[in-house]
Amino acid sequence: YQWYAFLAKPVGTAQSDLKPTEATADGCAPGNPAYLRGVFEGWSGDIHHIIRATRDDEVEQRDLYDRPPAIRQPWTSGRVALLGDAIHAMMPNLGQGGCQAIEDAITLAEEISKIKTRDHSEVSAALSTYKDRRLVRSASVQGLSRFASDIIIRGFDTPAKIVDGEFQNFNYAGIVTRILQPILPVFFTIQFAFLYSGYRNEVGVKDVANGAGLALFGSLLLLGFAAVAADAGLLLAFGFESASALFEALSTGGFLDAAQTFGAEVSDIL
Repeated sequence: YQWYAFLAKPVGTAQSDLKPTEATADGCAPGNPAYLRGVFEGWSGDIHHIIRATRDDEVEQRDLYDRPPAIRQPWTSGRVALLGDAIHAMMPNLGQGGCQAIEDAITLAEEISKIKTRDHSEVSAALSTYKDRRLVRSASVQGLSRFASDIIIRGFDTPAKIVDGEFQNFNYAGIVTRILQPILPVFFTIQFAFLYSGYRNEVGVKDVANGAGLALFGSLLLLGFAAVAADAGLLLAFGFESASALFEALSTGGFLDAAQTFGAEVSDIL
């Protein structure tokens, strides 16, 4: 059997966290199983049964990494091109890492097949077109994957509900999750329609020149979400070490300068 769980933990805590040295009262083995039993206290008994059936040496903590979209970074050099996680690593929550690598390979093959000679300039042009076709979609999927990861790990919870006259999970996250339940199917429909309809990668960088303002607006939204969630990864991507640093920049007008620079860079790229 195989199972996994997402936990919001700092990188490297697999080695630094102290784990229980004794088994739990309901039979979870010492170490990782006993630790996870405590993390999932109050969850379904089926979850606890799975943890009880797992030995300590069968549990691995694998830290997850992604990267900001490689907008200004080169995808190609001469006759060499990067694809997959090498150029657009992303969170696994949408199951798109391997899918995007396959789209890279197909797009690259399509552009290479158009080459008529072995001339260096023709090869470079084909690889450049490959990047142009893939940049917008891969960056979008990277953003959606990070957003899904943050929402699942930091935002959502078991929906608040009333069972046999008793309130269950009536905390902030539980109430918000319950309120958003009617909206989520619509969001997921739009999201997956995008994921499974744009695989031909026909929209290139030049086609989104008018979207620079939207990109800036989206960046502001991401920054706001990062400040609320204290998402260090997102804040660092925008050059802020902490939420307090972001608020200080906003109060001094420093972020406006950064936003104008960002807009200018996007215009240069497009």
